[in-house]
Amino acid sequence: MIQRIQSIYLAIAFVAASALFFVPVVSFVDMDNNGQGSIKELVEIKTSGKYIMSMAGPNQVETYIIGIVLTIAIAAMALATIFLYKNRKLQISLCWINAFIALGLSVFMMMKAQPESIGNVSNWSAKIGSYLFTVIIITLMLALRSIRKDENLIRSADRLR
Repeated sequence: MIQRIQSIYLAIAFVAASALFFVPVVSFVDMDNNGQGSIKELVEIKTSGKYIMSMAGPNQVETYIIGIVLTIAIAAMALATIFLYKNRKLQISLCWINAFIALGLSVFMMMKAQPESIGNVSNWSAKIGSYLFTVIIITLMLALRSIRKDENLIRSADRLR
């Protein structure tokens, strides 16, 4: 039963969680640059850390270990849940846990991306990574609904026997 619709939803959640490593969550222009005058730098925040974008390439300023661990956990749990199709109760539990972890990662990243905690910034904008959190949570909830439908179908078939 690996070809069920919940497998597609969980695969989308896996791909979205994996994409979080490569796309920025927010970007902004740092006006203060740690008190060095009016030098402006483009800063991107990803789940793996804070990056300053320069002509030579991105330089990582800060590493978010919690973001890395939670992103790996979300992707791994979504992938593992696909292959647990014989145990629907465990799939339901893992979907709930994964959704709460994704929500926690979303809150963590938005706390890191707040302009008040960063300093004097301009052009603060949400990037595609901030929307991927919503995609992950919605696809996990859709997978949860589909797993429950399968479970109810199996129960009704057992009652008919």
